[in-house]
Amino acid sequence: MSYWNDEALVLSRINYSETSVILKIFTKQHGIKKGMVRGGKNKKNMYMYEAGNFIKVEWRGRNENALGNFKCELLSANGILFTTDKLKFSAVLSVLNLLEFSLLENEQEETLFVATNMLLNNFINKPAWLKNYVLWEVLLLERVGFGLQLSRCAISGKNVDLSYVSPKTGNAISHDCVGDWKKRLLILPKFLIQNDVANISDIINGLKITSKFLNKFSFSIGKKLPFTREHFIDNIRE
Repeated sequence: MSYWNDEALVLSRINYSETSVILKIFTKQHGIKKGMVRGGKNKKNMYMYEAGNFIKVEWRGRNENALGNFKCELLSANGILFTTDKLKFSAVLSVLNLLEFSLLENEQEETLFVATNMLLNNFINKPAWLKNYVLWEVLLLERVGFGLQLSRCAISGKNVDLSYVSPKTGNAISHDCVGDWKKRLLILPKFLIQNDVANISDIINGLKITSKFLNKFSFSIGKKLPFTREHFIDNIRE
């Protein structure tokens, strides 16, 4: 018999039987995991298993490859907090679906887990949450092997006046080195390279960069990006 306990973010829930559900969760120490919750359809406890909630989870199974059973305790009920805010709700769905889309089961991603926890707390407490969402996508790209190189110009090697990003390499380009390539480059918003404020135009430009490389990643694994992300971006533009 195998056992572990961890903190986790609920990604999705599906009905399994008349009384039980199967949860897909993103854990701090064990990565993406699935497990059965016996009695999970009980009205008294169903709220605990809403996507977006953070839970404390105990898992038991015959071995590490078995489906096993979860025993859960609610840490924070984030899921219900965003249902009245269309934009934030679509952002939460985008985060959950991108995690499920991007990560393999059983791969530890503690850095990304901590960042995701902070991001969802920012949704609740900070007005600058859109900027933090884009920064979270930049981290996600790094974790899946498509990291951006924004610390210095790919041509001059200098770290001043960085204004554009190559859509091919993800490298920053300074204003003086653009030349005739300007129309082919992506605008680099300042908040991606320094702690700066961001307006909606900056957010859209940041998302254009992450979109380009999320699409490259999706092509590399032969899957289409979750539609919830595009829906979130559409909501920003409204």
